[in-house]
Amino acid sequence: MPWCPKCRAEFREGFTQCNTCHIPLIDHEPDGTEDIPAPNPAEEQAQRKSRRRQRLLRVLHTVIVLLLALAVVFILQDIG
Repeated sequence: MPWCPKCRAEFREGFTQCNTCHIPLIDHEPDGTEDIPAPNPAEEQAQRKSRRRQRLLRVLHTVIVLLLALAVVFILQDIG
């Protein structure tokens, strides 16, 4: 099972990066002797921007779906 060397979280097979620390996973339980890669500030900022953009797109998608559903309800009320 993969492990995060920084937060010591255990992951299921198939994961390659910790979703909290955003660092590569190791294949054994950490014992404190592992090298933890230093974060790249530019890369972290780009990842934060990407996550923010994805969150905004999800919100916009949800709002559009809700507005379309409301439009359908109002159209069906006018017909009936």
